Amino acid sequence: MTKLIPIVVEGKKIVQLNQLTIDQANDLRSWLPPNSIKIFNFQGIEINDCISFETYDYWFKTHHILTRAYETILDF
Repeated sequence: MTKLIPIVVEGKKIVQLNQLTIDQANDLRSWLPPNSIKIFNFQGIEINDCISFETYDYWFKTHHILTRAYETILDF
């Protein structure tokens, strides 16, 4: 799983959920609290499905570690 690079919009680091695979995006959406997905305007372009990079980074670290541990257990 490759970690996303944040986009800086309005001084905030964000990531778009549509940059993830469908499974990862669905997993992250189910983990997020309601109304945490935002829309930003950047140079006249609307950017949908955004969350803070800090939230994504925390999810990535916890999800990635749990996934690797699970895969390691199955390898035996």
